[in-house]
Amino acid sequence: MTMTREILKNKIIELLKRKDMTSIELRNELLNEIGNLNAVEFRETLAELVKEGIVEKYPVYEKKKFYFRLKSS
Repeated sequence: MTMTREILKNKIIELLKRKDMTSIELRNELLNEIGNLNAVEFRETLAELVKEGIVEKYPVYEKKKFYFRLKSS
């Protein structure tokens, strides 16, 4: 199944409404849901959401990881 950028954006937003996640957690959830995911497309879409101000990336120092969450309006 080919996924458009818009559908992928909506899926990412849907997942982040549930909880904050790392990019790996997001990718794994999407893989479980749709079975096939282009890694480059995923990273570009996530970066686009951050650039558009819909999603924000923040560090969790104790875990040494970056997490993503929906930006509060």
